[in-house]
Amino acid sequence: MDFSIVSINNLALSDVLITLASALGCGLLIGLERERSKQRENQQSFAGLRSFAICALLGAICFLFGVNIGIVGALIIGGIVIFSMKNQTEDLGSTTELAFVMTYFIGAMCLWNTSLAAGLAVLLTIILMTKHPMHSIAGKWITEAEFKDGIFLLALILVALPLTPNTPLWGAVLNPYIILKLVTLILAVQALAHIAKRLLSTKNAMILSAIASGFVSSTATVASLGMEVRAGRALAKPNAGAALMSCIATLLQLLIIVAGVSILWLKTILLPTLVASVLLGICAYALVRSAPAQEQHQPTDSRMFSLKEAGIIALTLTFIQAGVYGLNLWLGDAGLIAGTLLASLFEIHAAMATVVMQGAPTDTAAMSAFILGLTAHAVAKSINAALTGGKQYFIAFAPIQILHMVVLIGLLYWSFSL
Repeated sequence: MDFSIVSINNLALSDVLITLASALGCGLLIGLERERSKQRENQQSFAGLRSFAICALLGAICFLFGVNIGIVGALIIGGIVIFSMKNQTEDLGSTTELAFVMTYFIGAMCLWNTSLAAGLAVLLTIILMTKHPMHSIAGKWITEAEFKDGIFLLALILVALPLTPNTPLWGAVLNPYIILKLVTLILAVQALAHIAKRLLSTKNAMILSAIASGFVSSTATVASLGMEVRAGRALAKPNAGAALMSCIATLLQLLIIVAGVSILWLKTILLPTLVASVLLGICAYALVRSAPAQEQHQPTDSRMFSLKEAGIIALTLTFIQAGVYGLNLWLGDAGLIAGTLLASLFEIHAAMATVVMQGAPTDTAAMSAFILGLTAHAVAKSINAALTGGKQYFIAFAPIQILHMVVLIGLLYWSFSL
């Protein structure tokens, strides 16, 4: 975008008219919203439809005569706003006044980039229109704990991650940036699952609870749901469906972790993983649907995520990655496959992340380790279901668990053979 000096002397009449028309349209759009808000809330305001239209036109005209005139015009607008804020008695806010100043510069922006000016006008209008929803979200919907968690997550993303060194400490593993990135991804996923649960808790509480728990530990979720069945507190089929829903979280989290390590691997496993997830979701929903309707109430001040659990998961991933990497250095490809098999019995994400870091999808040993790791994890979860939930829970859970993994592995073999 060219911000070179534009004046009325070097513009054709048609260009001047287009600029003024654009500025007028932007001002009318913003002013229309302010006028409707003023009438709807029966409040006195220093600016309405005509004032905003004139303000945008003034911005375009002043800067047409030069930057110096434009600055003088901005000072005049600023003085009007200060005078209005100083003398207002009913509306103690400053939203309209700030919007008035921004409208002046949006009108001026029409000289250089009409599309950007129009986009800013629309964005400003949307912000002005969402006054009550935004106040309601900030004051009533978001709890104090959720607000603190959100600030902490933003601090990780915007401050901590950019400042963390992105250098592995041992070969391709023990990278501080990757470790913190994994923690951040896990926290973000837990936060999104928490928000989804808040929005849809009365309708899909069981499904969303299982998915949210699956992002923390699907293995633990399968075990806890199975123990409920064995204790007689729940039915086998609905709980098996919820346990399978937690396995969807495992697949999605696998995609997230692989995306943070290797885009090439992500492209290879994306379609097979999504197909397997859809199949798993359909079968799991059919089982969950048989559950009796239950109401779940969200705690009044619940946390969006657990930093302790995310830290434990990230450290576990890191230690397992280091262990598999060490076996690979010691025993070569055989060590990579053996380490992946052992690690997958406990934590699939660490094992898969290590494989992804060790070789490309075209590497036979790496792809074999990846597929064997998925197989071992699926079998381990099925055994987990049998031990914790009993026969009926196992019968409802294991066939679907094995089926979706067979589909996933089959598609991976197909993509590997291409």
